Amino acid sequence: MLSASKLPGVEKIDAIRYFSLGRHALVAGLRALGIGVGQSVLLPEYICRDLLAAVHAVGAKPVYYPVGLDLCPATFQENWPTAAAVLVVDYFGFPQPLQCFRDYCNRTGAVIIEDNAHGFLSRDETGILLGFRGDVGVLSLRKTFLFPNGAALVIPNASVVKHMEPQLEFSGMGVGGALRVKGLLHRLPILRPLVVAGAIRLARRVRRLRTGHAIPPPAADAETVIPTTPLPYGGMLRDLTSCDFSAEISRRRMLYDDFSDLLHDWNIRPVFDSLPENVVPYGFPFRADDSLATKVQQLAERRGLDTFRWPDLPDALVSSAPEHYRRTWLLNFLW
Repeated sequence: MLSASKLPGVEKIDAIRYFSLGRHALVAGLRALGIGVGQSVLLPEYICRDLLAAVHAVGAKPVYYPVGLDLCPATFQENWPTAAAVLVVDYFGFPQPLQCFRDYCNRTGAVIIEDNAHGFLSRDETGILLGFRGDVGVLSLRKTFLFPNGAALVIPNASVVKHMEPQLEFSGMGVGGALRVKGLLHRLPILRPLVVAGAIRLARRVRRLRTGHAIPPPAADAETVIPTTPLPYGGMLRDLTSCDFSAEISRRRMLYDDFSDLLHDWNIRPVFDSLPENVVPYGFPFRADDSLATKVQQLAERRGLDTFRWPDLPDALVSSAPEHYRRTWLLNFLW
């Protein structure tokens, strides 16, 4: 049985806690760091709105720094609002350079939270796993492997470990029936992409007829409410030990190269100019208008993959968001 304190293949880490969702892991991380009522958490403007629920859960308030086309900060750290903690996002599994954030923390006394929800297994240019480079880090295992739920909080900073709560029971129920069916379909030995693609199309047509939406819209209360219990599901550690990490790394990198070649002729540029050696991509992020994105969606569906616009921006930022926040899409490699 794998110890609940350590991820497979991860050494020299002081503590790990598992949760159902990355938002619950972030809440635990904020509390361990002593971030609470009346304090500010500095976030990138380019962020999914549901992450704000974790900030609000501890009584803190979000403040923001802008993000450029390269998804790095668009202004100097001297111009950022003062906050008790700053969130660093490794978008789509690509490492965010840390120097400006470290300079900010040296100047203000803030702590670094590394959000690597997109890139479990991904590393920076020095070989350090993403999520392990700050005071605490958040991983979303369910976005790399088709788990019923799954996230982790890692605590590289030894001084923070003593403030961590004990590991929760592995007794969560996971998600609903749709993902369970998808998981069964993905285990088919033959014709898997065709069957999965057909099932996805059928499910979305039925949902559109029932609700008017092929894909469920974001919850109206996503910025204030974290759905589900924080408990991780019972089979998480077992499933982690059975994962073939090397095969998953190879599969994702090959898919990225394949779609780079396929979409080049459509004049679609990826968000990132290259795929660094240590990166395990969440998917293929690209910028396009709705017409081109629809073509990519159709291509992805034929392979049993999803494509969607990312992120659902916070309500306070939608009206002023620059164009590159609005035109970014992700071809998701979750399989």
